Amino acid sequence: MATCDRHQQELQCNENFSPVIGILCIDIASALQKNYGKENQSYLAASYVKYLEAAGARVIPIWNNRSQDYYESIMNKINGILLPGGAIYFNKKYCTKDMTSHCYDSSRCIFEIARQLNEQGRHFPLWGTCLGYQMLLTHSAGVEDVRQDCTDMKQSLPVQFEDQNVLKKSKLFANLDESMKEKMSKQPFGYHYHRYCITKGDLSLFKIEGQWRVLATNKDAKGLEFITLTEHVKFPFFGSQIHPERVFYENLHDRDSCHQCPSCYELNQYFAKFFVQQCRANANRFEDHKELVRYSINNFPLTFTGPEKLHWQLCYLFKANTDYPNQVLENGGDGESDK
Repeated sequence: MATCDRHQQELQCNENFSPVIGILCIDIASALQKNYGKENQSYLAASYVKYLEAAGARVIPIWNNRSQDYYESIMNKINGILLPGGAIYFNKKYCTKDMTSHCYDSSRCIFEIARQLNEQGRHFPLWGTCLGYQMLLTHSAGVEDVRQDCTDMKQSLPVQFEDQNVLKKSKLFANLDESMKEKMSKQPFGYHYHRYCITKGDLSLFKIEGQWRVLATNKDAKGLEFITLTEHVKFPFFGSQIHPERVFYENLHDRDSCHQCPSCYELNQYFAKFFVQQCRANANRFEDHKELVRYSINNFPLTFTGPEKLHWQLCYLFKANTDYPNQVLENGGDGESDK
């Protein structure tokens, strides 16, 4: 152990290491622009931030519509990235001046850089939730879209696990004890909030069935079976069609649909703890603490969007010119800087 460098010592010796995880900003939703101004170009639901922080991580926002150099630079500072849910166009012909899909291109850039890093032996985890999961598999296939329509879903369900032999090979469920597995397979803990899905047939159609290990499935109201949880067979990339974060932090208006089991908090927290632990295996660091503070999500204000009965209770809203502050003042940065 005496020969370990500083970063490896932290990883191996300090179980309380708090990794820094980036969350990609999503192109602004029409409802947010309508209620809070068209100058807002992207956003982050605060539920994703709280979800990771509660599991021991620190969070920074990752801007969309930036250069590859930006993503390469940021991915040499942080320990992993979460691609969140949202609603965007995968096909750009439907985009408008106000309704963009910059995060689609940004997520593709992130995916390619993360794949290269892992091929070089540098452990860099990605987690995709709902839209983020769909983008992960789409970029893996190298096509415009691998999704298909399914019944519009806003409900909690238990998961249907794959064969035990599949789970034994899984990184995500390697340490899942039998009591947790039984609860996940019987109690409606997994909140579905989507109208697109990806099936095993889609993986075969786009020739990526050998790249992704299907771990669990569900069915929509018409009986279509779709993938709920998956992981890359080689890289630390994980995808979830369900929304673990919503059960904790988006319960102002959809409490009944989100909270249907006594163990739902414990079961959903499993995924955050797992991903944060994966990020602890990455050795990246910021140059110093001041640089970390400058990038922190805490430099940016929250907007209470709950009164409008929108999909989110709290959001970070970002204008097109928003960036990390050049310096953090004693009373905190304002999140705006000239570019």
